[in-house]
Amino acid sequence: MSPRRGSTLIVVAGISALFLSLSLVFITRMRSDAAESQMVQQEAQARLMLNAALHYIQESSRLGWDDPDTPEHEEAFGWVDIRNGKTGPRSALDRDLAIDDETHAPLTAHFPVPGFSARCPMFMLERPPYALRTAYAYNPAPRDATPGWAELVSMAKPDPQPAASTWSDFAAGDPRPRMESLDLSWFRAYRHVDDPGTPQDERATFTITCGAGATHGFRDWDEVVQERATAEFGNDPSLFYALRNQERLLFYRAEWTSAVGGSSAVARASDSYDQVPVNGTGEGWWSVRGFVGSFLYIERLDHQPQGNAW
Repeated sequence: MSPRRGSTLIVVAGISALFLSLSLVFITRMRSDAAESQMVQQEAQARLMLNAALHYIQESSRLGWDDPDTPEHEEAFGWVDIRNGKTGPRSALDRDLAIDDETHAPLTAHFPVPGFSARCPMFMLERPPYALRTAYAYNPAPRDATPGWAELVSMAKPDPQPAASTWSDFAAGDPRPRMESLDLSWFRAYRHVDDPGTPQDERATFTITCGAGATHGFRDWDEVVQERATAEFGNDPSLFYALRNQERLLFYRAEWTSAVGGSSAVARASDSYDQVPVNGTGEGWWSVRGFVGSFLYIERLDHQPQGNAW
């Protein structure tokens, strides 16, 4: 082999090695960016679950207690009853909906009994109840300018339009979960047991666990077995804990209060809100009130709660 051919081979080999090194660096960087993007996505999903959990606690303080066997639409009166200060939720007849007033025994081994958690895997429905179409311009302006004004505003199509063709489908929605939204996020709401030996009143205190991952909100494998959900993880505890290690978990503590608050802004006198006139100007301060209560505090925890207290 001539020296020239040998030099050419060395140069080609060097350039190939350089390209290989650059490719490895590029692939490694792409993998690192993908991992960082996944962390950001999981952080966002977990924080969204905090918002969902707070709404769940607020609404379940009074709503969602309707008995389908009665014509009335029952509701409760708060985690601490606003009428008499008793532990809630309680019915209109002042009956505890979670604990028997006479025996003081839990009526169910689930939330909202103090010491139990509500496990809520989250996903999107194919079509929520009473969903509306998101299309725009149901009644586009015609190019022909000769029709009269009454004809132009006659609304040939309803606006907005329902997302279903019949009233029953419109009201019921399509409860099937969207496949792309499964195994992404969940939250748990643990109701604290009040300790009479401490000055704090914990009857309306909750520990909230926000998760972004595919464990469906189970605390551990023992809970999976207890709820007979082992088939969801292929009857394999190692798979469950592998999924847990890939999740993002955030822990919070919040205390519900019956105080009704809201945000204020200036409104016109014609607006249908509770108003206080401002200097006779025809404007007033109105408040959008949250009739399911609010929170005294929402605290981010820097550690996982011990035992089953989450």
